[in-house]
Amino acid sequence: MIVRKTALEEARRVNELFAICFEMPYTNCPADPEKDDAIHWAAFDEDGEMMSTFTVSDFTVQFDGSPCKMGGIGGVATLPQYRRRGGIRACFREALPDMYGSGYDFSYLYPFSTAYYRKFGYENCVQKYGWAVDLSLLNPPKEGGSFRLAEKGCPMTAEIRALDAIWESHYNMMVLHGDENYDWTRKCDPAVKQDFTYVCFDAAGKPNAYTTFRLANEPDGRNLVCSRFCFADKGGFDELMRLYKSLSSDHRFVKFSTPANPAMQYFMPEWSLGAVSWSVQSAGMVRAVNVKSVLEKARYIGSGTVCVAVQDSQIPENNDSFAVTFTDGRAASVTRGGEVDVVMTVPTFSALIAGVWDFAEARGALPGLEVKRENPCLNQVFFRKPLMIADYF
Repeated sequence: MIVRKTALEEARRVNELFAICFEMPYTNCPADPEKDDAIHWAAFDEDGEMMSTFTVSDFTVQFDGSPCKMGGIGGVATLPQYRRRGGIRACFREALPDMYGSGYDFSYLYPFSTAYYRKFGYENCVQKYGWAVDLSLLNPPKEGGSFRLAEKGCPMTAEIRALDAIWESHYNMMVLHGDENYDWTRKCDPAVKQDFTYVCFDAAGKPNAYTTFRLANEPDGRNLVCSRFCFADKGGFDELMRLYKSLSSDHRFVKFSTPANPAMQYFMPEWSLGAVSWSVQSAGMVRAVNVKSVLEKARYIGSGTVCVAVQDSQIPENNDSFAVTFTDGRAASVTRGGEVDVVMTVPTFSALIAGVWDFAEARGALPGLEVKRENPCLNQVFFRKPLMIADYF
């Protein structure tokens, strides 16, 4: 088996594999081969036939107040006749050390199987709350601001960017967007595309929320399904509810996702009689690509010292112990070696440093974690943090 990055002239074949394996017409493939700047890894048989492939796309994400380079894994595909030959495993074996050498801090993916990707160092990370609100029972505050439809000539790009920036500065794993990521706003054409983007404003005219939705005829009704849903505060959430209430005569439910923040349930005054249903949605898996760099950028509570040993069979540089001294919430030094307080596998480390759980909770639940010495400072290193991701790849 031969594993390598693909050449530009092989980009079309990469997309063909994606189209075949995902039963998606080639015209709907996620990238134009002539404009594709992502890295594609592929496994070939001895005759040079492409068997398996995946894509690593560059993103910058927010992590504890620092921008971090993240490799988004997507387009994981193996032709049926070559499955169970280890093609994807071989691609990860080459790609992960290459990502370390290329300066990545994290990698992220949306799994078809969490158990499968855990083998490569990934662990469950962001969770979202999926809401379904019965519009006939929705009763938002009567007084508020206003909302406006984004159309040709009035995309409201600046307002949307300002709202995204609020979440990007607050939630770990949120992608930090540049101007090139907002072409979609300038292409808003609701009359033709039937995608509807509204920006909400408070009584003073300041933008406080936005959403994009489209009609979906589903078994439970004629519904509004949101692909974007972002708000600055409770006032923005209320304004979105006023928008949806204005559409209640023609639709049964509005469905959207929010960060998994339990306090948000209090945004809705009525939960009885099926007014709102709420489900937990898994939103991807994270992997620390460079453990030392991540520890240097992490946020801590107060001051202290810990020594963490990480077990990583794919990236040798991570398979080490790391002594961290932190002062006033930031790392003062991260060095290799020292008397170890805790040993953990790289999937467990990745989830904990991202902020999935408190250390005390993790001890009784997460696999691959062994405390060698009781050190209360471990609770100041691994604790819950706000998590959200809104981009798909």
